[in-house]
Parts: sequence; structure tokens; C-alpha cells
Amino acid sequence: MDRIILKGLPVGCVIGTLPEERTAQQTLFFDLELYGDFSRAGRTDDLNDAVDYTAVERCVKDYAAGTSFHLLERLAYACGEKLLARFPLLDRVTLRIRKPDAPVESDSVELEVTLGRN
Repeated sequence: MDRIILKGLPVGCVIGTLPEERTAQQTLFFDLELYGDFSRAGRTDDLNDAVDYTAVERCVKDYAAGTSFHLLERLAYACGEKLLARFPLLDRVTLRIRKPDAPVESDSVELEVTLGRN
């Protein structure tokens, strides 16, 4: 299985359970691992046979900006489901989301989930 990795994608969204987190967007950072058979693109050198990285980034950013979830877990699963539905070449996605402004003593909170086609 082939893998495409996108790291450090800044995504603005409303996320969190505290009242102060619900009033404005904050920036999260996404790392995406996209799995599938990308051999056709390797043979043809044609974007029509490939996963368009820009379209993946735009899908995640647009979707997250239009949501208002309380939990990172829900955001991650919803984004993963959206990617699998929109990009038929993907068999599995791993999303890592870092929330640097989480209300914790640690530097940040990071969540990783993996979703695949059933």
C-alpha cells in the first residue's frame, strides 16, 4: 500500500468544550497520511490518476472551518469520513491533529485516528 504524507496543515475552526473556546476560531495543525494504491499515477504521470494534494487540503480546511465541534475526536473522525467519501483512491486515512492552545498545562494536545473503508 502506498502512502502520501501531508504535515503541518494549519486549519482554523471552532473547537472545544469551554465557553471561551466556543466564541472564535483557533488554529489546529493537521498531519495527514493517505493510503491507497497510487501505482497508476506512478505509471501515467497524470494528475487525473492521482490524489490531488491541494484538493485534500482544501477539503479538510473548508470542512473544519464550517463546523463547530466540542471534541477533537469528533472533528478527526468527521474529516476522515469526508476524505474517504470524496477521494475514491483512498483506502485508509490517518489524521493527527495538534491543538497548541488547548487549556492544559502541556504544550499542546495531539490526537491521532485512523479510518478505513469497510
